[in-house]
Amino acid sequence: MSHHASVRGAALTGFRALCRSYGLDSAAILREAALPVRAEDEPDRRVPVAAVNLALERAAELSGAEDFGLRLAELRGFSNLGPVTVLARDEPDMRSALDVFIAYLPLHNEALDIRLSLDADVAILSCSIAAPGAKTQALDVAVAMLNRILRQLLGGAWEPQMICLERLAPVRALHFQRVFGRRVQFVQDFSGIVFDPADLARPNLLADVTLRPYTAGLRESLKTQRGEPLATSVRRLLYAMLSNRRCTAPFVAQQLGMSRRTLDRRLVGEGTSFLALLDEVRRDIARGQIEGSRRSMAQIADMTGFSSPAAFSTWFAARFHLSPRQWRTRAQTEAGMNPWASAV
Repeated sequence: MSHHASVRGAALTGFRALCRSYGLDSAAILREAALPVRAEDEPDRRVPVAAVNLALERAAELSGAEDFGLRLAELRGFSNLGPVTVLARDEPDMRSALDVFIAYLPLHNEALDIRLSLDADVAILSCSIAAPGAKTQALDVAVAMLNRILRQLLGGAWEPQMICLERLAPVRALHFQRVFGRRVQFVQDFSGIVFDPADLARPNLLADVTLRPYTAGLRESLKTQRGEPLATSVRRLLYAMLSNRRCTAPFVAQQLGMSRRTLDRRLVGEGTSFLALLDEVRRDIARGQIEGSRRSMAQIADMTGFSSPAAFSTWFAARFHLSPRQWRTRAQTEAGMNPWASAV
C-alpha cells in the first residue's frame, strides 16, 4: 500500500529565499518534486513529506551546500510549527512541554517521530522520519529545530551534552559546529539530542499561566484531528525501533495498547499487514544506509533487525536483485564526481 504522510507547507518556510541565495530556481526544484511552487505561502496546506524531503535533497545537491537543511532551519522559529507551538508553549516545565510537543507533532508533520528516552545519566530526544527516500537534509532540519526549541524553552545559555547525527561527516563542518557547538557528532546510530535529565524539571521560560485555559480548550478541539491510519503509527514505531530485535508484531501491538489480533485485523482493514510494513521500512532503511553511509553490512544488518549479515544479504538480494555490496558499488559509481552525493 502506498503511503503519503503529509506535512504542513510551513516545512518549506524560507526555501525560496535560501535557494535564491545560491542562485537556484526554487520553483523548478519544487516542480521536479511535484510540489506547488508557492507551497511556503500556504503554511497550513498539507503536502507530501517525501516530496518535501526530495526538494531539500535536490537543493542541497544543486547548491553544493551540505548544510542546506541546517541553514533552512535557521530561518525559522518555534512558531513555524503552527498549532503545536500554541499547545506546548505554556506548559509549566520542560517535561510537560516536551510531552505535549511529541504528542501533537503529527498536526505539523505526520512522518516525524520524536522520542524521549531516559536513564540515570542522560535524556535522549531522538528523531526519525517515517517516509521513503533520502532524508539527510530533513533530519538536519528536525534536529536543528529541536535544538532551537529547547534553547527557547530553557534559555539561550542552555547547552546539550551532545548532538548526534546519522549523516556522514560533512567536508566542511564549521557551520554545524557554529549551530550545534563542538559536541556535534556524525555517523551516529540516531539523530537527536543528548542532555541532562535534570533539565526536564526546569521551568519553561516561555510559559504564560494566564493562557493555559485557552490552550486546554484548543487541545480539546484538536483531539478529533489527531486520528491517523494505524499503518502510519506502525511505520513510525518500526523506523524508530527496528534495530531492537524485539520489534515484533506482539511488541508493536503492546506499544500501541492493543492485542496482536486487533493489530492484524485493523491493518487488514487498511489494506496492509505487519509483515508488509516491516518489509517496506526495512527496504527504505537498508537502501538509505547502503547508499548514504560507510557502515559495514554487519552494522546495517543489525540496524534493520536481522540476526546476521548473511540473513540480511539474502533478504536484500531477493528484493533488489543485487547483493548489498553490488548495490553500494553501483550507487557510488552513479554518484560520480560529487564526493558527498551518496550522503544525500
